Amino acid sequence: MAGRIRGAGLLRLVVAVTVGALLLAALPTQAQSDTRYFTETGHSLRGAFRAFWASNGALDSFGFPITEEYTATSGRLVQWFERARFEYTLVGGASSVELGNLGTELTQGKSFPKASPVTDTADRRYITQTQHSIKYGFKTIWETRGAERIFGYPISEEVKEVLDNGETHTVQYFEKARFEFWPTFAPGQRVLISLLGRKLAPSDRIAPVPPDQQPTPVSTQVPVPSGTNGKVSPESGTPGSSFTFEASGFTPGELVGVWLTAPDQSVTSSPQATANDQGVIAGVSITSDSSFREGIYSFNAQGVQSKREARGFFRISTLGSPGDPQKLSQVLHTQLLRQGQATIVPVAAPPGYPFIFGGAGFQSDEAVSAWLTGPDGKSTVIASDQITQTGSTAQVLIRTLGLPQGVYTAVIQGLTSKVIAAASFKLTRDFVAGPGTSRPANVNGSATPTDVAPGAVVQVRGQGFPVGERLDYWITDPLGAYVLMPSAPLTDGSGRIGSTPAIDLKVPDNSLAGVYGIHFLGRQSGVRVDVYYTVAR
Repeated sequence: MAGRIRGAGLLRLVVAVTVGALLLAALPTQAQSDTRYFTETGHSLRGAFRAFWASNGALDSFGFPITEEYTATSGRLVQWFERARFEYTLVGGASSVELGNLGTELTQGKSFPKASPVTDTADRRYITQTQHSIKYGFKTIWETRGAERIFGYPISEEVKEVLDNGETHTVQYFEKARFEFWPTFAPGQRVLISLLGRKLAPSDRIAPVPPDQQPTPVSTQVPVPSGTNGKVSPESGTPGSSFTFEASGFTPGELVGVWLTAPDQSVTSSPQATANDQGVIAGVSITSDSSFREGIYSFNAQGVQSKREARGFFRISTLGSPGDPQKLSQVLHTQLLRQGQATIVPVAAPPGYPFIFGGAGFQSDEAVSAWLTGPDGKSTVIASDQITQTGSTAQVLIRTLGLPQGVYTAVIQGLTSKVIAAASFKLTRDFVAGPGTSRPANVNGSATPTDVAPGAVVQVRGQGFPVGERLDYWITDPLGAYVLMPSAPLTDGSGRIGSTPAIDLKVPDNSLAGVYGIHFLGRQSGVRVDVYYTVAR
């Protein structure tokens, strides 16, 4: 309909920001708190398994799911993938996803000679744990994609084997995987991770399951226990969240010892608090960081004189946990560097989220170089095979798995013209707004309705700007992505946005559950419009 910005014009406009369909392929972590169905194999992925899959290499490391999740004879919840088997454990309230030892299982009964120790170099590394070495491309893949955590230690040296295609290849076995070398492939793509899951998965579990016949998900998260004379706010959050403990029942004025117990039962002391006239301690808080593993934590308190005790619990989780609604209205993009003809999508997101960085204005026949500078000021060169050039433009996919939070700057430079395109982005969990997040109050506008289901239409309106002012606008989504839109709309003859033309957003069927924010900023006036709506599935 003429004069209307449809959902594809706002919620999906990311796809059109110089990166086209590549952006969709580059967002494997999207909707990780919801089920994703893979038509390629007829199986789904959800919850803790989906989060682990998306955050540790996705298709490149594990392939597609080839079974549903199910309880194995070991008592563990498991799911098979083309290259791996995920196993879910829950110990002391702490959830964990482990990988099955497929390499060890496949080579059961085989004996591989040990290797003599050698001096480590850039091309070779000796692993003392298993007395084997890793070399060249195999070493690069092992070190850059998770090392022993994902693949286990090597259990063989490089050996020659005839693979399923009938050809002889160089392979190496690891506890959880097998690497293959394919010399005829393009540089950077010659090391493959074997499809051991296809070889070892139980055949009766592989049959596709239609989307409308998906089994009921198995719960992989224990509830947060009720406290004893104490409570923690919020009850759940991602690493980086702050948690406040309040407890009662102490003798007025007495000193109260406070400590924190982690999911592994390790204990961290906190400064003593003093009970007020009602025997209450309040304001005891802690801010988590990336060192806080997933699981249930407890604040514990005991009166020094009375020996009375109190306890409150909270959960650390990366799976769409409720966020801090006060952080969702932050304006971030105006604080970040932009030089030359550069774009970055998104502007901010949690660690592990992929970013698309693009630059333009280069000579069409010149080579370019690219690098990434981190919060510590150190720069890392981006390999040339990670750069895509089309005419006078260049584009880089930046993977952030394992990087700490902070501000990063990506740079592309033409080697002949010396033209530079640079853009900063931030790794932060500030904008995570998964299910359970309180929706902030609207500012100078409205989103109608405020609670919607996928497929619904949301009308967005705003007012209070000068007539004809140019606006910045951006979206924040439940996963924590902050996406600045490429074009700048103008306000109408009454200083409004969303009236003429209207902004009617069709909520896509695959939308994340949680809180969405639609934000506008007057470039001259500084007037803000912030409106929010919640998608429930």
